[in-house]
Amino acid sequence: MRIIIIHRSFALTGGAERVIIEKANYLSKQGHSVMLVSYEQGAHPISFPLLDAVKVVDLDCRFFTLSQCSPLAHYLHFLQLKKKFRESLRQTVATFHPEVIILASDWQFLVKSVLKAANQVPVMCEFHNSYDYIVKNISGHPNGIKAKLTKSYARHAIKGLKGCAQLISLTEQDAKHWREYARRVVVIPNPLFVYPETTDDVPRLPARIICVGRLNAEKRFDRTITAFSMIAGKHPDWHIDFFGEGAEKASLQQQIQSLGLEKRIIIHSPTKAIFDEYKKSQLLVLSSEFEGRPMVLIEAMSCATPCLSFDCPSGPAEIIDDRVTGLLAKNGDVADLAEKMEWLITHEEERKEMGRKARTAAERYKPELVLKEWEQAYTTCENLTDG
Repeated sequence: MRIIIIHRSFALTGGAERVIIEKANYLSKQGHSVMLVSYEQGAHPISFPLLDAVKVVDLDCRFFTLSQCSPLAHYLHFLQLKKKFRESLRQTVATFHPEVIILASDWQFLVKSVLKAANQVPVMCEFHNSYDYIVKNISGHPNGIKAKLTKSYARHAIKGLKGCAQLISLTEQDAKHWREYARRVVVIPNPLFVYPETTDDVPRLPARIICVGRLNAEKRFDRTITAFSMIAGKHPDWHIDFFGEGAEKASLQQQIQSLGLEKRIIIHSPTKAIFDEYKKSQLLVLSSEFEGRPMVLIEAMSCATPCLSFDCPSGPAEIIDDRVTGLLAKNGDVADLAEKMEWLITHEEERKEMGRKARTAAERYKPELVLKEWEQAYTTCENLTDG
């Protein structure tokens, strides 16, 4: 089968990028012809290893430049970029002759453009962020002309989901919401591409907490820092190692300094040896405002590292079995996050037992179990495009 997968860019070392690239590799190994189509990649290298058999095309549509425009220029430039995207994709479709097109980007403005460019080829959407995160991007903007334009675009675009053959949701909670907009919704988790053969080949560092992810606003790592500051004085040996890059790095560094925790909270650059870092840690903390089905939790669990997360929309509660494989804190309640962090710090045996159970639970995400579901979803969809 000939498959096109569209995503904004494959330059970031994020969970969505890794999953899409690994799925492309798997599909190629199964004999499918796969093309990855980006529109903001530019000259940046692809972030993860990609088989030579997988074709790559960039449509050169830099939507991110809209943020620099005045309201009127924003509107006009957006229309120009959308037209360029549609025409470039139409040419790519005519050349590659796909049998299915996957829109894996979370930017809903492109749904109708993809449907028009597809020329009756079935289109599927898959979202790597939660419904709540996407809806907030639609309705959570401040007042102003540019904000009103953004909301108008999004509301119009999201209606285009009715024309898609299928929508794939990572969680059951999100699927309940998306069924209001899409004709057919199925739930398939992302696969865990690395399940370590052992977890004791790297010694665990005493008193170490790990946090992993992009340093972006929705990850709310500031809340982890605040929670740790509430208990740090009582547990002077404990420290946090962050691994990530992003727009919030400077403000997080400033927060750490203002709390006098420079020697106990360190922000490291992303590493390709992240599984070794999981293995070195006593626990992982995730304090996001929104999540899809966060791979960071599953990866840490596969390393027998128990996880503490806010019970945010929509994935953590479908990964962590509360008080069995980890802990869930009340969503947004920093004091509760601090309390549960301290519980894990002070209950060593229970923490280790949670880690052992977490590793077992992570087995259900092994690729040989999950990728077949994704392949079947891609190869059996029917065209529902009717305008």
